Amino acid sequence: DEQRLGGRFALGRRLTQDLSISAGVRMESVNIDNPRVNSSPELNGSLGSSNLFLGNVGLIRDTRDHPFLATTGSYLALTYNQAFGDYSYARGDIDYRRYRLMYERPDGSGRHTVSFGTKVGFSGSSTPIFENYFAGGFSTLRGYDFRGAAPSEGGVRVGGEFQWLNSLEYMFPLTADDMIKGVVFCDFGTVEESIELNSENFRVAPGFGFRIHMPAAGIGAPLAFDFAFPVSSADGDDEKIF
Repeated sequence: DEQRLGGRFALGRRLTQDLSISAGVRMESVNIDNPRVNSSPELNGSLGSSNLFLGNVGLIRDTRDHPFLATTGSYLALTYNQAFGDYSYARGDIDYRRYRLMYERPDGSGRHTVSFGTKVGFSGSSTPIFENYFAGGFSTLRGYDFRGAAPSEGGVRVGGEFQWLNSLEYMFPLTADDMIKGVVFCDFGTVEESIELNSENFRVAPGFGFRIHMPAAGIGAPLAFDFAFPVSSADGDDEKIF
C-alpha cells in the first residue's frame, strides 16, 4: 500500500511563441506498508514513512498545431530534477515527438499523419522504488497492463532507473467530418534496473486503434481506444491487449 500527501508549486515563462521555461518544487510525505511478500530488498528498504522533495527545471519547445491531435510540428521537453530530504538523487528526462503530414484534402481536412515519439529517462542509484520508472498502459507501452512492463525482484514489480520508450504511429480519418480517426502503431522500448540495454527485456507491441473527437460535447481531448499485441516481452510482463 502506498499513501502520499503533498503538492507541487511551479512557475513558468514563455520566452518565444514556441519556447517556454519552468521551475518548481514537489513536496510529499510518502508511506509504504503492508507488503504482499517479504522477498524484495528494494521494497523492504522503502517501507515506512519518508519525506520526498524534488526541485525541477524544464525547457519546452512546442510547434505542434494541436495538443492532442497534432498533424504537423514537434514537441521537445527537457526536464531535470534534484531530490533532497530523505532521498538524494538526480533525474533527467527527454520527451520528443515529431509529426509529419502525409496527405490532406484541398480544404485542409482529412489529414493523414505519421508521428514518432521517444522518451528517455535516467534516475540516480538512490531512487526509491516509488519513484522508479514503470512502463505499461496508454502513453508508455500499449499492450501491457499499467506498470506491467518493468523489472521485478522477488516477485515484486520494482521498476528501474532507466527507460527508453518509443512509438511509431500512422493516423488517418475514418469519417468525412474527421470525428473518428483510425491509427496503426508500434510501441517498443524497455525499462532497465540501470543505464543499459538488454535484448531479453526489449518489448515490441504493434496494434491499431481509434480516436473519437467530440468538441461539440465539450470534450477537448479525443477518446482513445487501442488494441496492442506484444510480439516481444520480458519474463514476468503482464500483457493486456485493450
